[in-house]
Amino acid sequence: MINIIKSNRVMKKLISCIALFACIFTYTGCNEMEDDGSRGFMSDATIVGDSENGYYCYLDHGGLVISYSRELADKERGYFSFNYMENDWTTAPNGLKYIDNAHVYASQEYDVIHPITQKEAEAKHITDKDSCFVPSFLSVDYPSNGYFDINARFATVIKEKEENIYGEVNIVYDAAKQDPDTLRLQLCYNPHIPDGWSKVGNISRTVSCDISSLASLQQWNDSVTIVIDDADKGQYIRKIRKNDFLKPTVKVD
Repeated sequence: MINIIKSNRVMKKLISCIALFACIFTYTGCNEMEDDGSRGFMSDATIVGDSENGYYCYLDHGGLVISYSRELADKERGYFSFNYMENDWTTAPNGLKYIDNAHVYASQEYDVIHPITQKEAEAKHITDKDSCFVPSFLSVDYPSNGYFDINARFATVIKEKEENIYGEVNIVYDAAKQDPDTLRLQLCYNPHIPDGWSKVGNISRTVSCDISSLASLQQWNDSVTIVIDDADKGQYIRKIRKNDFLKPTVKVD
């Protein structure tokens, strides 16, 4: 029996702890070592831009890092390692402080999904009872920069295949059921396990939902409650500001 891999959040905490202890050892454990100005941290982030003009890495819940790392090509959302020098801190004309020219590496890249209408979901049988399941260990992060992240056991380990099977995750909305202070969404998960194949275990995976397309769905209030229903009518409630529907831009004002 294959052991079930722990959730991404546990791994994030472990990685962060290791990084913290490494920093403590570096700066306090060796008195004869001088501070060379190098710094580092890890964070979820939204990536916009390109290698020529710079990748703008908007950290969840505040902060901006600009990088030219080719590692960021074609990446949109994920959990990243940021390495920079203390003198890379820059202040924009408007007073914004940010890090310029950091080296960034992807620890986990998140698959990005886009909300679909109820009509489209029904046409594709996404909301059918035999196609819409509740994944185990489901959790929903607070929205930031036009996205919110969903973590659950969205992948399955099976005996007949060496690779893991990644299930299909959808976020469904009905435009007629929205109002200015509440966004109602439905989570549908289909593991897509072939008939007759033997399941061994599940693996945690993070999926990021792009909600920027819903910014014009309503005349949203300044504060909006997102209600996410799973197939068993459980609810995950998150608060969002109207501006959080919007993706960040490639500029420093």
